[in-house]
Amino acid sequence: IWLMGGMWGASWQAVIILFPITLACFIIMEMRSWKLNTLSAGDDVAKNLGINVARFRIQGLLIVSFGASACLAFTGVIGFVGLMAPHICRMIIGNDNRYLIPCAAAAGALIPVVSDTLARIVLAPIELPVGIIMYLIGGVFFIYLIVKGRGAGLE
Repeated sequence: IWLMGGMWGASWQAVIILFPITLACFIIMEMRSWKLNTLSAGDDVAKNLGINVARFRIQGLLIVSFGASACLAFTGVIGFVGLMAPHICRMIIGNDNRYLIPCAAAAGALIPVVSDTLARIVLAPIELPVGIIMYLIGGVFFIYLIVKGRGAGLE
């Protein structure tokens, strides 16, 4: 069941349907990035700056869930993408959500495309399920994070 996601159903019709949904979610979250930055300083700081933390979290969860569910309806579950993309971008550009959100969106789109391409060419003409490639990449990536974290005293 973990191999069910993939790009084999990709079409321009899917792009036409998904583009406005993902663009709207992206714009809304990008406009709220300063609140995300404030919230990363802690709930008390955000409350003192006038942010209704509980309401903001619920709204953010709804927006992100709507965008993610729309994408999942077309691609299925492709493991590790949502975990790897933000971590990679955070390591490259830092914690500022004004830059992290677009970077994570781009990385989240690029990682499965690269994985799907690898799945098609590694054992051509046999096409591997993209999930296998994603789990290999994701497993190695998170082992790296664990090893790196131990060296930094983050056990």
